[in-house]
Amino acid sequence: MDPNHLSLLLLFPSLRPLFSSLRRERSSLHLEELIREGDSLLKEGRLDPALKFYSKAARIDPGNSAEKRSALIFGMMGRYMEAIASIDRAIDINPFDHMAWMHRGFLFWRLERWKDALASFERAAALSPEDGYARHCIGVTAEEMRRSKERFRRGSPQAKR
Repeated sequence: MDPNHLSLLLLFPSLRPLFSSLRRERSSLHLEELIREGDSLLKEGRLDPALKFYSKAARIDPGNSAEKRSALIFGMMGRYMEAIASIDRAIDINPFDHMAWMHRGFLFWRLERWKDALASFERAAALSPEDGYARHCIGVTAEEMRRSKERFRRGSPQAKR
């Protein structure tokens, strides 16, 4: 805080709410600028710089959408575990965001972690029962789990005996 502002606060403690609200407004504007810049860079396909802006935004306000945007970029880069960690932070903040759960399911799908993908899609469907796509993903994932088990049985040494 500016030393002049601090002096004013010491002399006039009643000004504290005004300075607090000004600081929040500045922080909010800064947050919006970071996200806008990250979005602009993402549209240009500049993933690394966009990720840096989203990371800064997430540090300012973990409850914003920057965490989900970071997860999207990590996923686009093939850095799936980092994407999952990022989406999990977003889910920790808002566990009722069914699209975050869908995104998590897709990330686990890419890793062929069928049980985790299925659990995520089921959670998304429970949060948004009208989402037919979540139910579709559940069916497709369950079928992929069945196929995976079948491939494993055919390729395992016990299956050849």
